[in-house]
Amino acid sequence: MMMSDVVKTYLDDRGIDYKLSAHRKTATSRQSAAAAHVKANQVAKAVLMNHGGEYLMVVVPANSRVDNRRIDKEMGTHYQLAPQNQVESMLNDCVPGAIPPIGRAYGVETLVDDSLASLTDVYFEAGDHEHLIHVSGIDFHKLLSDCRHGQYSIH
Repeated sequence: MMMSDVVKTYLDDRGIDYKLSAHRKTATSRQSAAAAHVKANQVAKAVLMNHGGEYLMVVVPANSRVDNRRIDKEMGTHYQLAPQNQVESMLNDCVPGAIPPIGRAYGVETLVDDSLASLTDVYFEAGDHEHLIHVSGIDFHKLLSDCRHGQYSIH
């Protein structure tokens, strides 16, 4: 597949300059970082959460995990990890586990961890387990500027 059609269109429509890089097949964003020879904290990982049919994407560095307590506090209700079948039906142009962190492209509210704010280069899953998209930190922040930002990860 190489790259999600939805994400490609979203990036192109916004004039975002990106590079697609191939790596060996991996199962996690942290493994993708290692395979692509980039630091795990430079890879933005997307986690899809659910509360009563309402979805939320949380974007954290690949070397972190989502802090559910902070998400619940931010949102004022309890969110849990979305079941895989819901993720697959909602993001049907992506391979399970290779979610690009651009929830707005899919109409999903998105929270972005503040630890990604200082990066000059950001990498993220392209929609499969063999490619990363590389954008400048400035362009990444442009893409996610209208999202909520805060401390949503645990290292």
